[in-house]
Parts: sequence; C-alpha cells; structure tokens
Amino acid sequence: MSKNENKWIRAAIPALLLHCSIGTVYCWSIFSQEIADYIGFSKGATEWAFSFAIFFLGMSAAFLGNVVEKDIHKSSLIAAICFALGMAGTGFFIYYGGLHQHNPIALVGIYISYGFIMGIGLGTGYLSPVKTLMLWFEDRKGLATGLAVAGFGAAKAIASPIMQAMLDNLGEGGIYKMFWILACVYFVMMFVGHLLLKKPEGWHEPQTKEKGQGIISVIKTRPSPTISVSGSCSISTSPAVLH
Repeated sequence: MSKNENKWIRAAIPALLLHCSIGTVYCWSIFSQEIADYIGFSKGATEWAFSFAIFFLGMSAAFLGNVVEKDIHKSSLIAAICFALGMAGTGFFIYYGGLHQHNPIALVGIYISYGFIMGIGLGTGYLSPVKTLMLWFEDRKGLATGLAVAGFGAAKAIASPIMQAMLDNLGEGGIYKMFWILACVYFVMMFVGHLLLKKPEGWHEPQTKEKGQGIISVIKTRPSPTISVSGSCSISTSPAVLH
C-alpha cells in the first residue's frame, strides 16, 4: 500500500467517520422541543444540555490533550465509547421522563448524558483525527484542517433529515428510540474510525521533560542564539537541531 493511499485510509476516512458522528451534537435544535414536551419541561430547561455538551467539549479537549498526544488509539476509543454511551443514556432518561413527567431526575440525567459524557466524547473525538491528519498531511495542512471541518459540517446536513424521518416514523416514544438507534450506528462508525486511525509509520512522540516540547518538536530546527564577548546577543543563521 502506497504512502498516498495510507493518508486517506489511515487519516482522512477515520476523520470523516469520527467527525460525521460527533458533529451531530449540533442537531439538538431538531428535537429539543420534542424532548421538552415528552418529559414535561420547558424548551429553555432542555437547551442547557446542548450548552453543557459544548462546554465539556472544550474542557475535555483542553485537559485530555495529553492522552491524545500519547496514545491516539486510546483517545479515539474513549471518544467512541463516551459519545455512544452519552447518546444511549440520553435516550434512557428521555424514556424515564416520559414515564415520570416533570421529574428532575430525567432532566439532570439528560444533562449528564448529553452534556458531560457526550462532551468528553466530543472533545477527544475531535482532537484524535485532527492530530493524525496534521501528521499525515504535513505538507498540506490546509487540506487536513478542511477535512476536519468538512466532517463536522456534513454531520448536521446528513443527519438532520434522517433524524426528522425517524421522529416521524418511529411512532410513540420515537424520540428515545431514535437516540438508542443512533447510539448503535454512531458507535459502529466511530469504532471503525478508531480501528483505521493510525499515525505515520515510524512516528514516535518525543520523549523529553522539556516543557512544551511535544508541540515544538514538530518544528525540527530553530535559530540558535550566540553570545558575543561584549555580552550582546545575536542570532546565528545556522539551525540547531532539537534533541
């Protein structure tokens, strides 16, 4: 298999599978009113679930970045499990809320499932393929970024009509059934992406105690300062290789 083929199979396709799954978080507006009506709360109360999801997306991306750096397979597996589990949990608490309307347990359960658990899946699921894309497409980083954004954007465009059709055709309790079905579908998609995702052959994360070296090491050389006898600082034009 050529290196060119590897770029698509080991980076681009997994990125699209992962991002087309987690990007459906932005479909919340399609079913938020139906969830509110089903569990007996206002739409404003249920909207917090989406806000929590975006908040924990950022938090997990910030604090789990080291996991992504060290083990791309562990982070992508965490993403698949958390996203699918959060979606299935959301379906369960919608089901529970339908049986016990106006029960705050249902609302808090949706916050935890869609907001916190799915949020962790979103953050790690976004970073994992982006990191890999940047390594495979070092000479075309604009394309790598575009692929990542395209997956996120395509997610809502593809999933919105499918979700609406499911809500229209699943009958009574279609809202929670939809979450359970999608949890299975997206887990399969993300797990396949997880299996395909791989860093370039021979790539190893830099092993160093120097702070920030994990990022800086992508740049192989840096200017080396030289100090003149008079004490003034000048920059030599010869690069010093980082170790």
